[in-house]
Order: sequence, then structure tokens, then C-alpha cells
Amino acid sequence: MKALRSYEIRIAGRVDETTLTSFACLAVGLRDQDTVIAGQFDQAALHGMLEMIRSLGLDLLEARRIGDSPSADDPGRRPR
Repeated sequence: MKALRSYEIRIAGRVDETTLTSFACLAVGLRDQDTVIAGQFDQAALHGMLEMIRSLGLDLLEARRIGDSPSADDPGRRPR
């Protein structure tokens, strides 16, 4: 089983309270008038979250992994 990774997802504008209930178990905040959702996901859960954002009609600005860097022996590591 793959480890959970921390991700930050940025959505354009302020998401209304009703829509925020869809992200109840995640950290949600505002940055520069955009909504930022943070949490830990495996790849399947991340894709599910992105699909939910699309189905809610939200404008996805960015999704990025945060808080860790791959180790030197990680086969998915990008060369510098």
C-alpha cells in the first residue's frame, strides 16, 4: 500500500458554506481570496477529490504535493 501524501488544492474564489460541507474532514482556509483545501490522500483519493471539485463546478487553480521530498532512492524521484 502506498503511503498517504499531503496535498494542497487551491480553488478560485471563496467556496460557500454549503459546498464546504463536501470537504468536512479536510483543512480549509483562504489565501488571497481563493479557497485552499489541505489533506492527506493516496493517488486514488486525490483523483476522487479532483473529480468532486470538477463535478461541483469549482474552478481548480492548483493541486500540489506539500511537506515532503522524495528520497534519493525513490524511483519516482525527478533528477535535479
